[in-house]
Amino acid sequence: MAMTLSKGARWVFIGDSITDCGRRECPEQIGAGYVRMIRDWLRAAEPATAPEVINTGISGHKIGDLQGRWDDDVIAFKPDLVSIKIGINDVWHGLGGEQNGTPLDKFEEGVSDLLQRLESACPQTKIVLCEPSVIWPPSPEEGNEALQPYIEVIRNLGSVFEAECIIPLHGAFVQSREARPDIDWASDGVHPTSSGHMLIARTWLATMGLL
Repeated sequence: MAMTLSKGARWVFIGDSITDCGRRECPEQIGAGYVRMIRDWLRAAEPATAPEVINTGISGHKIGDLQGRWDDDVIAFKPDLVSIKIGINDVWHGLGGEQNGTPLDKFEEGVSDLLQRLESACPQTKIVLCEPSVIWPPSPEEGNEALQPYIEVIRNLGSVFEAECIIPLHGAFVQSREARPDIDWASDGVHPTSSGHMLIARTWLATMGLL
């Protein structure tokens, strides 16, 4: 069932660099990535009812960072919808001998904490959880395998907290690369190209019934 759009609605997108995508240097504070693409599609498709779209992504952030700024960057907006895309840095920063990742149990506790706090403060807010996308070479080869249990956490907590949608981004990237390996979806194996950002936007909108 498609989301009902409303001009007065406020949708907040939060996450790491994939969500940020230069939004803090952007005059509109929206960035150049999938959040802008979603906003612009909604405006073009239904200009009379397009919601306000707010981007609070910050490059490099992990689940603990989101916990620290959750009240200011999500709850304070009293959003009608929150879209969360987190998990890549929690895994990526723990690969190749790095010690800055987030253990799986701490990641699960962190996501659960965010959703509990949102449920308590804004019980009418619709939750959208995005799967962490991919960690491919030239990033460490074990990255995508290490990412799998974090994807499962997102799926499981989406069910527990009755999320409006779980956006299947990981599968979308894998299937797209299998279909068109000649297209560069993520140059460094993590950060999407413009085609990768469009893939995120299209998958998000389609899963939400807005395409």
